[in-house]
Amino acid sequence: MQFESESNQTIETLDFLGHGMSRPESVLTTKNGDVFASHKSRGIVRICPDGKQYYLAEHTLHEGVPIVPNGIALMRDGSFLLANISDAGGLLKLDRNGVSLFHACSSGGTAPPVNYVCVDPFGRVWFTVSSTLSPRSLAYRRDVMNGYVGFIEDGEMHIVLEGLHYTNEICLDFERGWLYVAETFAQKISRVPLTREGVAGEKEDFVLLPKGAFVDGIELDGEGGLIAACIVSNELFRISPDGNIATVLSERDTQWVAEVERALDKEVMGRPHFDTAPTKMLRNVSSSAFLGEKLDRLVCGNLLGDRLPVLKAPVKGRAPVHWHVHVPLWGEAF
Repeated sequence: MQFESESNQTIETLDFLGHGMSRPESVLTTKNGDVFASHKSRGIVRICPDGKQYYLAEHTLHEGVPIVPNGIALMRDGSFLLANISDAGGLLKLDRNGVSLFHACSSGGTAPPVNYVCVDPFGRVWFTVSSTLSPRSLAYRRDVMNGYVGFIEDGEMHIVLEGLHYTNEICLDFERGWLYVAETFAQKISRVPLTREGVAGEKEDFVLLPKGAFVDGIELDGEGGLIAACIVSNELFRISPDGNIATVLSERDTQWVAEVERALDKEVMGRPHFDTAPTKMLRNVSSSAFLGEKLDRLVCGNLLGDRLPVLKAPVKGRAPVHWHVHVPLWGEAF
């Protein structure tokens, strides 16, 4: 399947931001130019507009296991939430006093690994769980669909979607009335009607990604479209509101993608297929956020790199809920 390009950006002309990061899977930006990225065991790395970097937490264990922040969210008070995807699981809170449990994201028993977290305009905390299987690699299959989406309001958890095919990031578009869901091993983005009160209808397929593209992160743009970051194929797509797909950036290694697809077909896909990649610039690109006062650039998270790719956005972004939040300076410079 071929798509038109929506960007003059090439792999060779990519810019990069930051250094020395460990598994910077998720990225957030604010109007003043700060960039925040998840960092394995130390919560979050802050990159200031002048280029200075800070770890926002010490090396931290939760339930005896090093934390592995996947998705991150910025709260109105300048604290953060971490979707802890380690085996200890749970949704964690990070502020200048350290890391604590915010919510287990389960109705009882063991907290599941949490994949993603975000805050809506009404103060509710939304989260995703990719699978209830342990280890999660047991869900790297075409026939396992036990992920879910929920939100937390006033300390109470509400599950709104279940039976998802390895739930990854979500996008909340209250303006147009859609909740978008990245279902990684279905290689698709689905959606369900959304109102102020929450989910209000049946889930439907919105767009199927090309073979080999495992959608991880999705970000709303200023025109109601989505930027989709795909691991394995190492591609960024722009999906219009009516579902048309355009390639923004690609470093697809055809041989590697075919190998991973064969492993999925044979039900032998495992961690090695995500912990390695033959690419040099997009190191399992996993998320994106709009950057700059005009929201006209994209900064990208990734699973395997130690810095963040930056490129011109195909269309301008929309200001996220946390865009104007001020985060006091704290942490360890490095």
